Amino acid sequence: MKVYFAGAISGGRSDVAHYREVVKALEADGHHVLAGAVAAEHVGAGGEALTSCDIFDRDVGWLAEADVLVAEVSMPSTGVGYEIATMRYRYRKPVIALYRPPTRRAARRWYRATAESS
Repeated sequence: MKVYFAGAISGGRSDVAHYREVVKALEADGHHVLAGAVAAEHVGAGGEALTSCDIFDRDVGWLAEADVLVAEVSMPSTGVGYEIATMRYRYRKPVIALYRPPTRRAARRWYRATAESS
């Protein structure tokens, strides 16, 4: 099955390792994953070295080619939202959204450290 994988790029690259794990798991299950720069470690928050039009044309072509869209939606992204809408409403293909709630561990540690220093 051809899977288009989507995740935030310009909103921050803190999840790239997680994106790579998802792509690896899909590939290990025998799927052909179309991921572009989203899972590439060498691509920063500025995105790829292609024009916006080239990226758009490529990605919309991949959406048309894919059987399903798997979108990591934990980091807000207008681009991922557009891809979800295009896949669902233009191509009438299934969309799977993955979401990880934020962890609160770091906030609790900060709170404890602040309370202890008072």
